[in-house]
Amino acid sequence: MVALAIAISFGLGFFPTSHSLLAPQSPSPQFKANHRAIIPSRRNHLSGAGVVLNSAPDGLHWFVKTEQFRKPFPEVKPHLEAHRAWVRSLREDQGNETTRTIVSGYRVDENDRPGGGGLMIFAAKDYAAAYKFVRGDPLVANECVDWQLNKWIAETGDIIIE
Repeated sequence: MVALAIAISFGLGFFPTSHSLLAPQSPSPQFKANHRAIIPSRRNHLSGAGVVLNSAPDGLHWFVKTEQFRKPFPEVKPHLEAHRAWVRSLREDQGNETTRTIVSGYRVDENDRPGGGGLMIFAAKDYAAAYKFVRGDPLVANECVDWQLNKWIAETGDIIIE
């Protein structure tokens, strides 16, 4: 199972789909000094235990897809199984030059009950590639969810995949 630990402040760069996306900024000298030990080939390896990703893989940008069920669960369930199979196949394949799946999961309410929708963090070449990628999700393709896609600029912290 993939565990995701995100240590971030809440000054994150979430840009709604209706806004133009800003060009990524160059890392600060302090960021570069603190992250010299990252080996580029390891940074691009997305499924190994204990991998720390401080930035999106070369040439790609982070994106976040959130979703909320719009149909009753019995109608969603077959498409949810197809979604899980889709995510598994993407993780095994590790994506391609334009899109790479990082992590996908479901949200729960304050009582730890599922049904809050889902969240996926992935890297893509640009917004068009990210949009095309999301449209391939069986939950989206079968109109089971209302969804939103945002480019994400991580300002502080690391993503650790175990």
